[in-house]
Amino acid sequence: QGTTRPFYLFPLFLLINIITMADRAIIPGASQEFLAFLGGASDSPAVVKNNPDAGLGILQAAFMIGYTLAIILSGHYVHKIKWKPLVFFGLCVWWLGVLGSGNAKQYNSFYVLLFSRMATGCSEAAFQVVAPPLIQDRAGKRAGFWLSIFLMGLPLGLSVGYIYGSHMATSELWGWDWAYYWMCIGSFPLLVVFAFVRDVTNGGVLSGEVVDVELKGDGSVTAVVIDGERDEVDEDDERERSTSLTTATTTLEPLLPPLDNNSNSAVDATFKHHHQKSAADKKDKFTILSEVKTCLNSKILVTLSLGQAAIFGVV
Repeated sequence: QGTTRPFYLFPLFLLINIITMADRAIIPGASQEFLAFLGGASDSPAVVKNNPDAGLGILQAAFMIGYTLAIILSGHYVHKIKWKPLVFFGLCVWWLGVLGSGNAKQYNSFYVLLFSRMATGCSEAAFQVVAPPLIQDRAGKRAGFWLSIFLMGLPLGLSVGYIYGSHMATSELWGWDWAYYWMCIGSFPLLVVFAFVRDVTNGGVLSGEVVDVELKGDGSVTAVVIDGERDEVDEDDERERSTSLTTATTTLEPLLPPLDNNSNSAVDATFKHHHQKSAADKKDKFTILSEVKTCLNSKILVTLSLGQAAIFGVV
């Protein structure tokens, strides 16, 4: 009835991360076999028949387009609804997309493969946008350890996918369609186990504590407000409270900077990311546009995004 322990939940995340990354690498790992299929599919457009390499690029682009659009929507709704139904629904659609990718060979259809790959990209985004912040929120002092283990699944899954896809595609017994079918069979137990995951923390919604502080004219702390509950600070424990707030300043430093940088108070700047609006401001709608503006306002995220885009461009 309670929350699934991190010791069981995070390894499950790792396995799901590995298998979804392996799914991405099947087409690049068996590019020659897919080129032959694209050139001979019954419904391939002329540009693909004449240049199968273009068709291969279209398949990969379809996956990334679906992933990019869906990850924005998932990032928006993950703070509005429970994360488990969102991820579980996405993984179920991903499973159907993998099944459809294998069926494309049976139907000899380029478009079945195209839309199946786009579906896997859309559904995979729901998992990828939830797992890292969930680990950060639920792992406590071991957040860094579990996050590094989770991210290890990305190169590991891609490496496995390249080898697995190449081996299955060149096999006289199987073929690249069975690379997807066996992936469906292997991932089905993970979906069953995930169905029994429970998370009652914060009602199952990804949202941290709303923290604010009240200061005197000299800058000392008079009260701490957590999720609307006001806690007075006595003079005897003010020094201890100040020490804990100093520690929190390091721990709760936000990745995304606040939109308003005019505040000169160090403590106020630290907690503004968590709670800077009054009760009336809370009625403002949480929109995708506001999230995009916040992301673009972060030099760290912009730098990382440009760096990743440069790596993709070189590859």
